Amino acid sequence: MDLWPFLKRANANQIWQLLKVCLRNMRMLWPTYKATKQAVKYSDSFFGTKHHKNTPANAFRHAIWNWLIAKECMQLKSDGDKVMNWTQKITSMHEKILPGDTLSNAMDLHNNAVGRMVYFEEKVYELEKGLARLRKLTQESKKISTADDLKRYSKSQLVHLIDPQ
Repeated sequence: MDLWPFLKRANANQIWQLLKVCLRNMRMLWPTYKATKQAVKYSDSFFGTKHHKNTPANAFRHAIWNWLIAKECMQLKSDGDKVMNWTQKITSMHEKILPGDTLSNAMDLHNNAVGRMVYFEEKVYELEKGLARLRKLTQESKKISTADDLKRYSKSQLVHLIDPQ
C-alpha cells in the first residue's frame, strides 16, 4: 500500500489531524496497516476487481476492513472501547481525505459501521467466521439511490449503489 497518493490528496489540516490521531495511537498503526492489506487481499480473492466500484463487493471490503482492524488491534489492546473508537476514527478519516460523492461516502461510512458491529456487538472474533458472516451480509446487500434510502437500513445491513454484473 502506497501512502503517497493518499497524502497528496489531503490538505495541510487533514494531514495535521491524521498525524495527531496516529501519534496518540502509535501502537495501533501496524495492526491497522496489516488489516488494510488483508482486507484488500480478501476482497481481491473473493471478488476480483468488482470491489473497486460501489457494488456489494465494495460494501464487503469496507466491512471486512473495519472488522480486521478491530481484530488486529484487539490483539494489542484489551480495551474494546478504545479499539472501536480508533477503528471508527481512522476509517472515517480515510473517507474525509479521499472523498467520493456524498452518497458513496455515506455508503462507505455505513458499511464501515457494519464491520465494527459484527466484531463488537455480534462478537464474531474468529477469522473464518468473520469472513463467512460478512460474505453472507454481502449476498444480502441492499441497493440504495439516495441518502434517505440509507436511513432505512440498520448497521447490520450492507448497502451498495451499483448492482453486480
